[in-house]
Amino acid sequence: MTDTTVKMADILTSLIRVSEKAAHLAQTVRSEHALFELLVEEKTGTAKNKRFQQDFKTLADVLIQEMIKHDLGKQFPSIIGHIHGEEDNTFTNQLGETVTVQVQPSLQQTADLLCTVLDGNQHAATLLAQAVHWEVAMEMDERLTAAASDISVESLGIWIDPIDSTAEYIRGAEDETATDGVFHRGLQCCTVLIGAFDRESGLPVMGVINQPFAHKDQETLRWKSRHLWGLCYNGYSCHSLMYTMATEQSHPSEANRVLSVVLSESESDDMKSLLSRAGHRLCYANGAGYKMLCVIDRLVDAYVLTKSSTYKWDTCGPHAILRALGGGMVDLDATIKLMSNLASRGLDSLQALQDVREDADPCGLDKLPVGFA
Repeated sequence: MTDTTVKMADILTSLIRVSEKAAHLAQTVRSEHALFELLVEEKTGTAKNKRFQQDFKTLADVLIQEMIKHDLGKQFPSIIGHIHGEEDNTFTNQLGETVTVQVQPSLQQTADLLCTVLDGNQHAATLLAQAVHWEVAMEMDERLTAAASDISVESLGIWIDPIDSTAEYIRGAEDETATDGVFHRGLQCCTVLIGAFDRESGLPVMGVINQPFAHKDQETLRWKSRHLWGLCYNGYSCHSLMYTMATEQSHPSEANRVLSVVLSESESDDMKSLLSRAGHRLCYANGAGYKMLCVIDRLVDAYVLTKSSTYKWDTCGPHAILRALGGGMVDLDATIKLMSNLASRGLDSLQALQDVREDADPCGLDKLPVGFA
């Protein structure tokens, strides 16, 4: 078996592994005093070096993105050039030097490169380099062993959102309380999103969501991460959850249940009013990735978004997991038009929506304004 043809379980395990490294790096920035001070400087705006303030949280994003590119490219060389992320990896330091941030062959070389970005802060650079070169000890998930079919790495592209909800990451609220399991704000809303998609069809086929700050150990006061994954390819599906959406929705108790929808607080008043009048329960949360995670965790039934503020790096990973569960995503405007048209003709709009959901191609769009389960 060559690099271009691998077991589906192998590449998905690699996505899970790099998501854990990403979560570790995100946790490190907040737990190490030398790094946390830099993050607080950006948040408060009190530091003297304003260019440095603006760059630091972006540097954390870029390091995660470049670490994922490096590790996946090293293991699967044929995917190099097809790993995409949200962040530009070019920085300008206080001396006016332009530095391209990339993971180097050795920890020391990475630290030296980061030191030039951080204007000579060797201690901070070394801490970051150590996190980037950290080796994850992780066993193969037994649920993945069934995914033994081959897949061509050359057929895949990758989308990365290194830290979704960076505003919550910088704000760093640790004492938020969930309502019906959903956090409105706080570190719990931060996610690492990694998705693999078929480059020909655009459909997402594998996805990982990692929640670096899922819960805090009350003894060690350290944050613990959690990850979820899903695979849906050529008629085969598997995932890390204990249910599928098809079985959940067919349960007798589901028939008369009030549906719940998660929204951004900035969602339009018209949409909020429309959903409320339809009898749906509304809840609010920050972070597109976290809201999609709430759908996947069955804390809510759907995530609705009317604004053009989600992108390929946001949706690819979560969409793959939704597809593996029997859910999916659809374009809101197209769906409204389709269902209105079918309803006026007395046709089965629900079945048509299922078809649209399967045909949706978020990885071929610049933005996707709705999640559907």
